[in-house]
Amino acid sequence: MNTRKIATFLAVFVGVGLYASDASAKKKGPLEGEPIVRKKMELRKFRFQLTPYVGMSLSQPFVHMGYVGAKATFHFADWIGVRGTFGYGIVPLESKLLKAINNGGLPEGRAPGTPDPDLGNREGTECAGSAPCRNTFEQDNPAPLLHDFRSGLVRAQWQASVDAVFTPFSGKLGLFSAIFTEYDIYVFGGLGLVNYAKHYDDESTIQLNGLEDDVGAANFCQDDALGGQQNSECLLHPVAADTGVKVGGSFGGGINLFAGVPWVAINFEIQDIVTGVNLAGLNTTVDDVPPRVNGSDRDVFHNVTFQLGARFYFPFKAKRSE
Repeated sequence: MNTRKIATFLAVFVGVGLYASDASAKKKGPLEGEPIVRKKMELRKFRFQLTPYVGMSLSQPFVHMGYVGAKATFHFADWIGVRGTFGYGIVPLESKLLKAINNGGLPEGRAPGTPDPDLGNREGTECAGSAPCRNTFEQDNPAPLLHDFRSGLVRAQWQASVDAVFTPFSGKLGLFSAIFTEYDIYVFGGLGLVNYAKHYDDESTIQLNGLEDDVGAANFCQDDALGGQQNSECLLHPVAADTGVKVGGSFGGGINLFAGVPWVAINFEIQDIVTGVNLAGLNTTVDDVPPRVNGSDRDVFHNVTFQLGARFYFPFKAKRSE
């Protein structure tokens, strides 16, 4: 009898439990299907952004450049957009390496018409032509004469890019439990342009002697006055400044810290534009016989810049999600 009562009680208990479980499973929670964040402020979606900035190159071996420029960005969604950038160099700063080169790091040779001091300043050893000459004891020096190096040296004068921008991280930031602001972290990549211009107005040996045409240069390199021997200045150091616009890739990343309002932010960015360039304008290809300066003497070069700017958003008011 007791066993029958206990079995009946357990059956009723289990049935009630299964009914309650089934009912709760069918009933939706108040937040089911809702977004993680409701009425989120979409700071970037369908907004135009204009960012004036100042920047400084970080990777130039000879001439560091201070830039002023601007970035224009438009976001199709809160996480993706496109942009165009342009920066112009206004403050060239010579590096310690370049200062050392100018202060005795390269041989300067002797002035035109001056006898060779290594040969006792004897008559008949004068430097011919209109360019400085290498002294006898410097003939085996693999370094170019200073004026040839300076005539081929180029610097990054301006840079530009067209990039796709991705913003995978954003949120709120608290400082000292007193200052709260919104931020976003972004990365970008696309097409980059760098224009290189001559840093000095110096002319090369070929230019100073008025032999810039192919025939004149060939005669200078194989001068009959030298007994048919090749001129060492031409043999070792033909010079051609690699000026003009170089095309390459652009990539980098940055962070925006909003200044308490949704329409202005402080912008920090690192950008790298990778191109091919011959910074010194000298022959670097050892198997070129006779030596010549061309595209094969270019190296892959990273023009890395740090940029600090103020980013303005239009329209001023940001939309909120549903």
